Amino acid sequence: MSSEIFNDESMLEIFRAEVETHSESLTAGLLALERDPRDTSRVDEMMRAAHSIKGAGRILGIDPAVRVSHVMEDCFVAAQDGRLTLRPDHVDVLLRGVDMLIRLKNNTKASVDWSQFNAEVEPLVGELAGVLSGKPTSTGETIAAPTTVPTAPSLVPDVVIVLPVMLDAANAELARIKFIEGLDSLSPVVRFDLSLTRDIDAMGIALLAAAPACASGTASRVEVVGANADLQLVLQVTGIDQLYSVGSCP
Repeated sequence: MSSEIFNDESMLEIFRAEVETHSESLTAGLLALERDPRDTSRVDEMMRAAHSIKGAGRILGIDPAVRVSHVMEDCFVAAQDGRLTLRPDHVDVLLRGVDMLIRLKNNTKASVDWSQFNAEVEPLVGELAGVLSGKPTSTGETIAAPTTVPTAPSLVPDVVIVLPVMLDAANAELARIKFIEGLDSLSPVVRFDLSLTRDIDAMGIALLAAAPACASGTASRVEVVGANADLQLVLQVTGIDQLYSVGSCP
């Protein structure tokens, strides 16, 4: 993957916008929970906010943001399902997670080395995982971890993302969200279908170029199908066709 793709200022702006948009709702929801742990009315909103930040971080390869937002999302899902009660000391840890995401947003620049945040992110992720697993609180009270029964793996269908006639910045963002949802569903194949697409701008190209790297290390394979002759040429000239499985860019 060419580093220019991830260092492009317009791509970094996606992450900045996601954090800026969602950090306020995360903070407001967590403070409401701190006042009343029984008030779970904003948990769903916070779960979706963490999910969106995780998706933007994954697209751009901002690993510290992905790790922090991922475990935060898991905490909110557990609270939403009634498996976890988020108490004030848990909220303090989650608020530190929000602060870290804001710090990462404020440090986005073309030459940033994300590994410099590892020393701070590692223990924070550990604390967030402790909240999720029912680690004893500062008062000595323990939130019991849920008992799970192993189940047979389900068959997850392929995810097909039919791209529109014009793959511009707005449509690329919608496709990005569907792509992240496909990865999170553990689908064996996430497929971009270009059968309807006639034109593609820089943001659309950036999406297709970044997708294989995002899927690296996941259970999913990413494919591109249905490109017409003109789009095939674009994929070849940009080198995108070489990023996908052999035969998936006809």
